[in-house]
Amino acid sequence: MLKPIVFGLNYQTASFELRNQLAFSTDEIPNVLKRLVASGIVREAMLLSTCNRTELYCVTNDINFVINALCAMHNICPRSIRQHSYVYEDEACAHHLFRVISGLDSMVLGESEIVAQIKVAMNAAQSCQALGSVLSGLCQMALGVEKDVRSSTEINNAAISMGHAVVNYVEQHLDSLPNRKVLFIGAGQMMQQIAPHFNYLNLDDKLILNRTLANATELAQKISGNAASLADLSRIINQYSVIILCCAGHQALITEELLIAAQPRLCSQLIIDLSMPLMIEERLCHDDQLIVLTIDDIAKLVDVGVEKRKLAAIEAESIIAQKIDDYHIWKRKRGLSPLIRQLRDQAEQKRLESLAVAEKQLMNGVAPQEVLSQLSVQLTNKLLHEPTVNLLAENNQSQDELAELVSKLYGLND
Repeated sequence: MLKPIVFGLNYQTASFELRNQLAFSTDEIPNVLKRLVASGIVREAMLLSTCNRTELYCVTNDINFVINALCAMHNICPRSIRQHSYVYEDEACAHHLFRVISGLDSMVLGESEIVAQIKVAMNAAQSCQALGSVLSGLCQMALGVEKDVRSSTEINNAAISMGHAVVNYVEQHLDSLPNRKVLFIGAGQMMQQIAPHFNYLNLDDKLILNRTLANATELAQKISGNAASLADLSRIINQYSVIILCCAGHQALITEELLIAAQPRLCSQLIIDLSMPLMIEERLCHDDQLIVLTIDDIAKLVDVGVEKRKLAAIEAESIIAQKIDDYHIWKRKRGLSPLIRQLRDQAEQKRLESLAVAEKQLMNGVAPQEVLSQLSVQLTNKLLHEPTVNLLAENNQSQDELAELVSKLYGLND
């Protein structure tokens, strides 16, 4: 039976420079797949190329040809690639793909972007008619494994980045706040990373304030929000239940005096100050109407998230180990497919022969009832003739074993 094989290199085995040399753009991939399949040496192929990995899943009897061909396409010496790559076959290939799609082999443990990337690779292979029954079946099984892992564990629910942690905390507290409006103060590098996470929340308003209005406008466009000058802070601060600050300065932007002047105050506000030094007046950290978090508070949430994902990864590995049993069952069924197809083809041939005789009898004027009766008897005899002859021809020991097998195959009573 043909077995799936994967050849690849990733961030764990190869440097960025080496990965970059063997990376294939979206536009290149169809041509790569077509060339491999056209060679006649590769029966099926699927190419997964991301910033962290390049992997070719294939069905072939000559993996060395595949490695040399990929390297030749980018004028790379295969020897330099081989010592930083891996080749997994059959069960090991399935196990690797299951781990990759579940986020266990990712630079960011548990990340889910890889699922979409694998689906894109599948679609590209299918469009090139390079995705046959072996890789198609393996990929469908992998998608099922990924679904089980992510629904049964916390592998991608725990926050492991500042942006993820901030948006998770806000989401958990939104229902207890007066409104669903978020004010971002600052448009620097960290805010550029954090604000886009809020695209996934159902919010009534998102406003970016910054000293430079052009920078605020640029970030606002990325999150489908609005932009305004920092000079408007005192006028609008009490309209927003959530305030996220990340900016530099020598004195606090949010002070008790500012909040009092901007009456009426909301009954409660969540303020997350990621600035260093803090841009919120220190005594406001103890204000009963405010929930105040600093960058250290968020960092603790990230640390907890990392530990949660590590624990979830252990559960995920256990699920994948169990799914390898399903792979073996699938492989055994695939191994029987040619025999089952041959059995059905033989039965179909006998049916057509019997049908031809029946049609001839009808044309000769034989009564339909008699034709049907003869057809059923003839078809039964044709289907059972060879099994019966072979059963009777065996010696005693083989006959007993064959009789038991026939009884099981046909569901006969003891």
